[in-house]
Amino acid sequence: MITKDFYNIIDGELDELLEKYAEDDYLKKHKGSINNQKSYALLIWFLEFYGKIANYTPFITEGKDDSSCDIVFDKNDKHNNKIFYIVQSKWNTAKNSGKESDKDEILKALSDFQTILRGGKKKVNKKLASKLEELDKHLKANGTVKFIFLSLSQYKGNADDNIQSFIDKDDKIKCEVIDINRIREDYIDRKYKKIDPINPLENYLNPEESPITLEIERLEDKSGNYIKIEKPFEAYVFLLRPKMIFDLFDKYGFALFFKNVRNPLLKSQFNADIEQTAKENPAYFWYYNNGITAITYLLPSIGKRAVKIKLTGLQIINGAQTVYSIYSAYKNASRTKRTQMNREALITLRLLKSGGKDFDLNVTRYTNSQNPIQDRDFYANEDIQVELQKASYLTKVWYEKRRDEFREVPEGIVKVSNSLLAEIYLAYQLQDPVSVVIKIHTNEQNFKKNLSFISRREHQDGLYEKIFNKNTSYEDMLCSFYIFSIMRDFLLQYDTHTPMIYHFLALFKIAFTKYLKTKFNNEVNINKYVLKIVEKGETEIILKTTKFLIRFVAKHINIAADKKETNISMDPLLSISGFEKIKDTLEELPITIKDIEDITLEEGEI
Repeated sequence: MITKDFYNIIDGELDELLEKYAEDDYLKKHKGSINNQKSYALLIWFLEFYGKIANYTPFITEGKDDSSCDIVFDKNDKHNNKIFYIVQSKWNTAKNSGKESDKDEILKALSDFQTILRGGKKKVNKKLASKLEELDKHLKANGTVKFIFLSLSQYKGNADDNIQSFIDKDDKIKCEVIDINRIREDYIDRKYKKIDPINPLENYLNPEESPITLEIERLEDKSGNYIKIEKPFEAYVFLLRPKMIFDLFDKYGFALFFKNVRNPLLKSQFNADIEQTAKENPAYFWYYNNGITAITYLLPSIGKRAVKIKLTGLQIINGAQTVYSIYSAYKNASRTKRTQMNREALITLRLLKSGGKDFDLNVTRYTNSQNPIQDRDFYANEDIQVELQKASYLTKVWYEKRRDEFREVPEGIVKVSNSLLAEIYLAYQLQDPVSVVIKIHTNEQNFKKNLSFISRREHQDGLYEKIFNKNTSYEDMLCSFYIFSIMRDFLLQYDTHTPMIYHFLALFKIAFTKYLKTKFNNEVNINKYVLKIVEKGETEIILKTTKFLIRFVAKHINIAADKKETNISMDPLLSISGFEKIKDTLEELPITIKDIEDITLEEGEI
């Protein structure tokens, strides 16, 4: 989803809010200023989307005498600690939404924030004055305050040093810039993945770093009711009650599942069934549910009579649906039903001490093996997979790093698996179609293993590090995908085998690079050029280059095999030696502009 398209979605929602709240005094006053009206609407949108606050009136402190758009409000966190939030919004036009956030605007906001902290903001409406008095008392009591600069532009860190200097003055002060890219990622999470994003209006805690206390169930005599494994890695099997699960998720949310191959779905029949069992038949829950598997980094010795255990770092690697369903069931239950659930329902927890990255990954793999998990699912949380997906959100082709994670996509967006993108990137960008056909496809057919997502540490032919590394860019992957999509249908007209398209992808890059260098008489970034013409719909030159390659390969095989038939087999291209010979010949072949541009495309080929 390119920035302009996403901007139009959000701006459309702002228009709906302006129409819905047309009688608002502030909107009436600033009827002639679209900038003020839209900035105001952006604050309402922010409260509704992140805070899930339907009635914005008590929160927005604007009045008839104010020209800026701010929110000053307090909110208790999950531990009943009061936090003040001060939000300043900056709407932008569609043209400016793709530009970098103006540093001066952020510095001005920081200056305003500092004025508020000093108590220097005097000429304000009564509503804001009242809130600022409360804020002053809160600050004197050593309370926490968080400043948020909200902008429909792209923040690229140009004010990071200033922000850091601002928050370094007091550890109770926090500051965050939420730009259009952050909004887009969070919007996609909620609307298209059906999961809740990290909420800037919540006090985020990282369960991988935080000390955590678990209350474990000892049942009647509290003398045992657990299993302990000593070697090679310490592990326990405990029983937990629903309230403990509820408290964990309530405190840490989706951060509990960062190392899981799946995130819990906000809506699914599977979750609904778990919730129903927890609420209607809590005594049956342990019999019907496999429980939870978690990894911790620091696990102290646990006494046989202990009812509480303290550990540092926790990640649930299997059982995300169970956790979220119990949380939802408990949250929505009456006080009486909660008491019943907590008395009758038991949940199994397998708690393992981390044995290092490889061990943890294998535990994740094997504990999920009873479900239809693929090799690529186990790398879904790798930093590079996350970054590639974020980069894809700026385009109309979304990178699917976790299978079926997009429950739906907006019109005009195509979702493509990282598995397919890895293959075509390997063939086109890395010039290795042989590995795609011989290693990846053969292993998938015979051993159900996708070598694109297997490390060389695990298998001698593993390709993960070759494909995914510091040089891997989504721009190159997208270019590979565009060419693949255009060539695929064209090649099928010539009865070429499906695997052969990967070899033609590799050859295309060689031939097209030669053509562009000749045409422009200098070094050309072929991938950027391809992206440019494809997004303009000018794909004819790609088809002509493909037809040139079909003729070239047919001629080369014909000469090498000493055959004169017209409809010759291109199977020799699939062999390692056959492809290398053709590739070497193409690299030595001089290609002129006329060789490509003078090719005629028939009506059915376009």
